[in-house]
Order: sequence, then C-alpha cells, then structure tokens
Amino acid sequence: MVVTPDTPLWLAGIGIALAVPLTFMVANWVRKNVDHGEMRFGPDGKVIEDEDKQ
Repeated sequence: MVVTPDTPLWLAGIGIALAVPLTFMVANWVRKNVDHGEMRFGPDGKVIEDEDKQ
C-alpha cells in the first residue's frame, strides 16, 4: 500500500466532513428517544407527580 503525505489530510477531511452530520443524527435520535425527566413543582415547592404514570 502506498502512503503519500496527502493520505492523513484526506482521512482528516473525511472525518471532519462526517462528524457534523453524524453529530446531528445522534442528537436528533437522543431528542426523540431519551426521556428527559422534566419535573414540575407546585406552589409549595414540592414535586407534582403525574397520576397517569405508574
């Protein structure tokens, strides 16, 4: 296999070109599939439990 001085630059360029779309794909998957666990608080400062969740 012939390795030219340009090979690391090509690999770095491909890695950078793929990093941005892959980051957005992973972030979109996390946004849709991970429970973020938002909490609600009442006027007394205590957590309001959802009745529909068991």
